[in-house]
Amino acid sequence: MIYIYDILLNFNNDFIEFYEWEKNDNILHIKKIPVIKVEARVLEEILNKKVQIEDPIVMEILNKTEVFDNKKVKTIKYACILTDTYRTVAILLNDNYVISKVSDLLLDEAYDTIDISKRCNFRDIAYNILGVKRNYTFLTREETKIKKYLTTEIKNAYKEQDKTKLSYLYFEFFDKNSSDIDKIFSDLMLSLSEEVNEKHRRLYELVKLASTK
Repeated sequence: MIYIYDILLNFNNDFIEFYEWEKNDNILHIKKIPVIKVEARVLEEILNKKVQIEDPIVMEILNKTEVFDNKKVKTIKYACILTDTYRTVAILLNDNYVISKVSDLLLDEAYDTIDISKRCNFRDIAYNILGVKRNYTFLTREETKIKKYLTTEIKNAYKEQDKTKLSYLYFEFFDKNSSDIDKIFSDLMLSLSEEVNEKHRRLYELVKLASTK
């Protein structure tokens, strides 16, 4: 078993690129964590499907990951980093050996991990595919946040029949007026099914600003 030392990880239900990490995330300072080299198809399935890992890998990584916690060192029961020598992903397993969370690595730490993995052979990992991950999306973290926030605001305004707010949102987004509240709601919701653009971002900032006043 080989290890990478002194790195940062940000475990989440979905894979979040390191450049989208936020200061409020639960960033872990890892003292050491096992590194396992796998085929590219394995990494692809782990990123896109719900996977349960089988022995003997789970026993090999048991309590091998150490994390700094308030100047103390604690162990994580089942965790490791997988790499295909091109990409890296850290995985966290629950007590049923199902991958519950994943983490990206910082760029330089990913390079170091890949370099270290060249010392060892590819491993065959036995695993079961339990299903496709729900809510898989190609949206960035920022885009997901914008869509979720605007969807909630628009739906709440429509539920409360707040014509003033809906008309304001409609004008700011489409640069035109409408007196038909049902059309306003329908058009705004339809716009959120499209790619997030600068108009969505501007509307998001305006609504947030208005809510703080």
